[in-house]
Amino acid sequence: MKTFFWALAFIMNLNSVTVYADDAAELSELLQAHVRLSADFQQYTLSTDNLREETAQGQLWMEGTDYFRWETKTPFPQLIISDGTSLWVFDPDLEQATRRSLGEGEIMTPARVLGGDIDTLRNTFEVTRQDAGEGHALFELTPLEEGVAEFQRLRMLFNGDRLAELLIEDGLGQRSLIMLTKVSFPDSFDPSMFIFKLPADVDLIDMEAN
Repeated sequence: MKTFFWALAFIMNLNSVTVYADDAAELSELLQAHVRLSADFQQYTLSTDNLREETAQGQLWMEGTDYFRWETKTPFPQLIISDGTSLWVFDPDLEQATRRSLGEGEIMTPARVLGGDIDTLRNTFEVTRQDAGEGHALFELTPLEEGVAEFQRLRMLFNGDRLAELLIEDGLGQRSLIMLTKVSFPDSFDPSMFIFKLPADVDLIDMEAN
């Protein structure tokens, strides 16, 4: 299942690491403005030689660590909603929806990183800032323990004080790149955005019942 939360590739020297007094604190400060955001996205799957092999486009909305809405428009429509209790994935073409519990809430996803505070970052990840050119800030997060996150590596690139790209690498070495545009920080969202209503004649795979 290709969900949001997983993706970055940019051509730059990522091997040179700059040592800062407290990289986790700097990242946490940047993330404070991203607790509530909306953006357009382009998502790519990356090959071993950093070629972009697949493309998806859509919009996302996020509030805190547990509420988000991710709408893929092309090439195939898909809707992912987290309502704070359950994660819903709806594939209109398949006439199928899946629900799973967020009960394993301690598992860190990229969305939870965006809403996380400095203590969470320090206790869960090794956070390293890397050189990314003037006007940019690049952070790499690697889990301190196996199984505490849904990824093996997460890179976050900020253009000024705004998140611009995410690179997510999973346990199999597969990488996804998410590029964000039209990033905004609304004062509030309509709560109904984070509620999924199962359409008629759509099959539900309820993993919460297992």
